[in-house]
Amino acid sequence: MSLSLRFLKAPLLGLALFTGAKSFVANPVIGHEGLNRRGLHVWRVKAASRVMRWRMAMLSRGVPRDEREAYLREGYLCKQDFLSPEVFSQLKAELERVHEHGPGEVRECCQGDTRTHRVLLDPETLSELPVAKQVLSDTRLRRLLRFCAGHRRLPIVHLEKVFNGARESDEADPQKSLHVDTFQPTMKFWLYLEDVSEHNGPFMFVPQSTQLNQGRLDWEYHMSLTARDHANRYTQRGSFRVEEGALERFGLNPPTLFKVPANTLLIADTFGMHGRGPAEAGSSRLALWGMSRTTPFLPLPGLGGEWLNRLQYRVLMAERARDDKRAAARGVESSWHVVAREPLRAQDTS
Repeated sequence: MSLSLRFLKAPLLGLALFTGAKSFVANPVIGHEGLNRRGLHVWRVKAASRVMRWRMAMLSRGVPRDEREAYLREGYLCKQDFLSPEVFSQLKAELERVHEHGPGEVRECCQGDTRTHRVLLDPETLSELPVAKQVLSDTRLRRLLRFCAGHRRLPIVHLEKVFNGARESDEADPQKSLHVDTFQPTMKFWLYLEDVSEHNGPFMFVPQSTQLNQGRLDWEYHMSLTARDHANRYTQRGSFRVEEGALERFGLNPPTLFKVPANTLLIADTFGMHGRGPAEAGSSRLALWGMSRTTPFLPLPGLGGEWLNRLQYRVLMAERARDDKRAAARGVESSWHVVAREPLRAQDTS
């Protein structure tokens, strides 16, 4: 890059510090060793956490106190038997049909030996899925998700199916190592439609790893000094991988494996240390899955409303269409590409 171009880009690179930008290699300010040695990255972590706590306080109305305290303390909330047996049975049957028959397109992402399928449950798709629409419209669930996300905008929701050991690969699945998604609080949720065990890959999470105690801050500081030149490309991009022995070195808890029955709602702040647990090749798990990552330094919890909910889905679909077009021009598939639906399982045929 020429000196003049660097000069022109410098203000934008500096302004990115006040956004969700996280890559230590794409932004030389975020990855600047001298600035991080003086605490730049740790400052961003602390500031984003404080702003999130402030926004969550404004969205706490209607969320039981014990659930609020558990999420803030542990970094996750796990609620078994979340739906009534009748509603859950209807939801599971409806969403199993979605994965096999539609509506909506199936997109796939391949990482290591794992294939992940997702079907976007935008408002138009939900209009054909009355049970899923009813569940996602429930006031209790919406209040809880908005509180955990620290934002009035609802999360983007997919039907997700994870296929373990489903392809040949020399690389490991990066989701199966402990990591953090980014420097800021980020909410993800799973409503499991099947039992989850070590057979099909339970979610793993380090309890209280969202707490900014001295151990977590020391780890963030250590990683900020090594991320830019780290051997792991995800760490370089700001999604730090937890190296072997780091939990013990920094006095953090061991991970918990969430081996839970179907109809369990799990909500987690993926600023906490987490990952996919061990799984047997050929296994799979199906869940209603959603995510919310907001602008980290805005002090107000933003806007809600159906118009904004529809807009965020349209933006995502436009981004995916753009990615498809760019990948096709290079003769490759986009990272989340459209695939044909899985054939009916043998036990489902008549």
